[in-house]
Amino acid sequence: MRGFPRLFPRTIYGQMVALVSLCMVITLSVIPVLLYAFRPLIPPPLPSGPWTNILAIETGIEALQASLPQTREAVAQKISGNEITFSVGQPPPCMVVPTDHMTKFLQTMLMFRDNLGGYTLLAKSCAPRETGGPTALLFLPHDNISVLVYNTPNHHFRRMMRWTMPLLASLTSLLTITFSLTFWSIWHISRPLRNISAQADAFGYDSTPDPLPEHGPTEVRRLTHAFNRMQARIAASAEERTRMLIAIGHDLRTPLTRLFMRLELGGEEASPAAMKHDLTLMKKMLNGALHFLREQADAEKAEVIDLASLLETLCHEFSVVGHTLHYSGPAHFTCTCQPTALERALSNLIENGLKYGTEVQITLRGEQQHAVIDICDNGPGIPAHKLAAARLPFYRLDPARAADGGLGLGLSIADAIITRHNGQLQLSAAQPHGLHARITLPLGKRPPNEAM
Repeated sequence: MRGFPRLFPRTIYGQMVALVSLCMVITLSVIPVLLYAFRPLIPPPLPSGPWTNILAIETGIEALQASLPQTREAVAQKISGNEITFSVGQPPPCMVVPTDHMTKFLQTMLMFRDNLGGYTLLAKSCAPRETGGPTALLFLPHDNISVLVYNTPNHHFRRMMRWTMPLLASLTSLLTITFSLTFWSIWHISRPLRNISAQADAFGYDSTPDPLPEHGPTEVRRLTHAFNRMQARIAASAEERTRMLIAIGHDLRTPLTRLFMRLELGGEEASPAAMKHDLTLMKKMLNGALHFLREQADAEKAEVIDLASLLETLCHEFSVVGHTLHYSGPAHFTCTCQPTALERALSNLIENGLKYGTEVQITLRGEQQHAVIDICDNGPGIPAHKLAAARLPFYRLDPARAADGGLGLGLSIADAIITRHNGQLQLSAAQPHGLHARITLPLGKRPPNEAM
């Protein structure tokens, strides 16, 4: 099935064009079939109505006037039809009723045209016959000729279909296109939009909603996908804020408890140096949390930098203060990024490796329009089941390390900055031991996101 292309378009514009085109093709295909099916078997007769009846009456009377007296009755029978009956001699039976407008119209027009030899023409209306149609009786006294005219027009089915076929086909095509587009829009556009609206309205009450199914045209699926991502980001942000408040409250409780105890005990325990140590620790915790929040909100302009030079500079700065770092990679490697933010992310990863290990190896290479940076240390590493949680804000592998004022934000800040650059941070175990952090950054012209 993979070898066959998808014939039905995915976009709203393409689907609407396909529906309208399909309806037009069906219409143009059906009209010739209908015209062929309802074509008349003989040349189309003259349309029914008073004008054709007047012509037929004049022609019949002229034919009878031109015939021999002994043959007029036979000729009258031959030229009579369903709508007009000619007779010679005794007029046909007629129950006279008040003259209607059609009978009066026939008499007036026949006399006005003056094609009957200028003779007097009498007319009267007769009561409807068994068939239910009214009749008009015309009598020419000079030639003793009677004409019985049925005033109801004869609607031939094939003739009527031929007259109305273009209008019916056009109307049917228009209705088909209208209803097709209406039901299509309701099913493929309105329903997903209603679901998104309902989900957005309910999002204020449910902070962890299930993602909406992504179906429908491409534009609707993209909108649903973006909405699901927005929900996930908002939920993750709310969870981070909650975790931050819990972590700060938990971490501040220890130095605050020590301060209260120092004040109650007095003496050497309440010395200014000891109290200053606890206050400095509290300030360090609060500054770390505020810096994390500010890092998410601040936007830095993207620039083209030499990534290799940035890594070599970081290695030199850490080596100056006595740490061991090794860099391997090209001498020059340009990349579009936010320089200060990316430097902070790389510094956090390097500091994390030097904090738990004694040596850090940094490698840079290009791979399929991406820059790949590997940072490996020789520390104890992180257990495999804790790698996913290690990048969460305010998460510490060893809660006892909170005494140094750390809030567990190093990996979180690095991950947030790299994600803002449309990149990816992967954590894994290094061999034979340690932590391996791999950063993948795109090298395209698309700038990093300025806000999370």
